[in-house]
Amino acid sequence: RIGHKLRSLGYCIFYDFKMELLERTLRTTATNSPGSISLQLDHQKKTLSQDCGNHSPGTSQCLFVQAFQQTVHSSAAHFRLSEPAGRVFSVQFVGEAGIDAGGVYRDAMTEMVTDLHSPEFSLMILCPNGVHKINKNMDKYLPNPAHSSPLAIQMLEFVGKLMGVSLRTKATLPFSLPGLVWKGIIGQQVDLGDLEATDAHLVQYLRALTDANMSAADFEAISGGEVTFTTSTANGGCVELIPNGAEVLVTHQTRHEYAESVKNYRLSEIDRQLAAMRRGLGCVVPLRLLQLFTWQEVEELVAGKPDVDLDHLARHTEYRSYRPNDPVIRYFWKAMHTLSMHERSQFIRFVWGRSRLPLPGRAWPQKFTIQRMAQANDSTLPVTHTCFFSIELPDYSSEEILR
Repeated sequence: RIGHKLRSLGYCIFYDFKMELLERTLRTTATNSPGSISLQLDHQKKTLSQDCGNHSPGTSQCLFVQAFQQTVHSSAAHFRLSEPAGRVFSVQFVGEAGIDAGGVYRDAMTEMVTDLHSPEFSLMILCPNGVHKINKNMDKYLPNPAHSSPLAIQMLEFVGKLMGVSLRTKATLPFSLPGLVWKGIIGQQVDLGDLEATDAHLVQYLRALTDANMSAADFEAISGGEVTFTTSTANGGCVELIPNGAEVLVTHQTRHEYAESVKNYRLSEIDRQLAAMRRGLGCVVPLRLLQLFTWQEVEELVAGKPDVDLDHLARHTEYRSYRPNDPVIRYFWKAMHTLSMHERSQFIRFVWGRSRLPLPGRAWPQKFTIQRMAQANDSTLPVTHTCFFSIELPDYSSEEILR
């Protein structure tokens, strides 16, 4: 009982104290070098699968699915690393040169998660706000309620394991999920505000429908006598809220009952999928401890922040054969400040294999290194080394050429 009360009041506990508890628990529950899992990932197979329209969990061959298929029988102990920059997998891209000294692994992990946020793979779907391009969270994804087969549930457990790996190794993998999902994963109660953050159009409709000042005539004018006890689903389907609901008209007297039924259905429609993600996460990270954190804090611990803070990056940058005030270095940072957040994220992936920076206040496994490229001129392109988070930058003669 005391533990339950503490978890329910987690938002009142000092963040530093919660983090100390978490870090200590992660260390004590870490597995002692079980050995990394070898993955053979094939981009050509992924492209062919997409070209053939194979988007479902049972047919897709995106990198997420390939990794799932090769790890489905691996024990949870393989995912319980605790050191920053720890590697669960040893990755080889089929037919591609590259020795996995860290960069290949980070790039593969980032692409696995990116696959989840793609119209080319339907295990997860863009939330209705994204589809309708309204309100907020237009770039957030939900588990697809249409996918509840044993295979899909296993894949969602794998998603949870990847979340746990991201938290343990501070990888800040780019999961883009709304509060409805984060709350569901860590067992916090969801409400109408969480539904509005994913489907504002629906919630606005329900509020209009249940307006206390709405007369029977107003209701008939809005509904047109065509609203039945059915509702749309997050993936655009339609379900009956009561037996034979498609044949039962909503009236002015039953509109509140209808709105409550819609709310309850939509807030619980992905419960089975969220339970699978929670099981996967719980295999890797102690869930009871995560319940001390707010869902926003858990999101940051798992996924970091999508925005790339250039001042934060500059404080963790070192130079080789350059000085911070050299002209080309000034050109570089000036050019970086002109990039959009998405372009900055793409640059971080280009030089490091991951798209998000470590959180402020947390240790960086590596510093960003800008080193002078030998025997280069204005026509030479820069070279990156993702394993070492470094870029070889020619000493360009002008800012225009560097851009």
